[in-house]
Amino acid sequence: MTVIAAFLDRELAADARYGGRMDLDECPPSPPALDRYLRSRARHSAARLRINRELRALCTGRPAFLRLLAYEYAGMPGYRPSWEPAFAGGEVPPGPLSDLLLERWRDEERLAREAAEEAGLDFAWREVDRQDGQGLVIDGEGRPLWNTAVHPEDGFAIARHGPGRALRGLAAGREILGTLDPAAGTDRTVLNLLAEPYTTDG
Repeated sequence: MTVIAAFLDRELAADARYGGRMDLDECPPSPPALDRYLRSRARHSAARLRINRELRALCTGRPAFLRLLAYEYAGMPGYRPSWEPAFAGGEVPPGPLSDLLLERWRDEERLAREAAEEAGLDFAWREVDRQDGQGLVIDGEGRPLWNTAVHPEDGFAIARHGPGRALRGLAAGREILGTLDPAAGTDRTVLNLLAEPYTTDG
């Protein structure tokens, strides 16, 4: 499972750029649903990076758990079909944190599906100017998200947040939630980590 961990390290490190560097106000106006979705993804990007690393360190002995954490990257270069998780659909344990997570995840799923209707499920980045490496972020229909070129470090980072990936991450999160035993100390810590971005919202 160390191969999955190395893959996650590389992919999660790249994700951190989006929340930390990209100012969406600098981009031309986006369709409303896409704009709402991208801003929601940027809001917790840095926190999710740290939390996912803590979750992986906490659950190194749980291969199924690591497969779920990697599932949002399915279809991206380097993701192996053998990592595909098995979804058992366990019942989510009741409680304030579980209820909060399910409520917030429903909101995030709605935003992702609305964005997918406007821009497709997957985004990509295409170089258009080799002199300085600038390119366009392309939506799932092959259209530029904005009629302006961006530098690779921003373009690749934005392209990583296609709605399809968010929907896979939410499916994996619900599956993780359904595997937790609130009476177990480690599982309580996992639950707290999953809920942390939402419990610390100002």
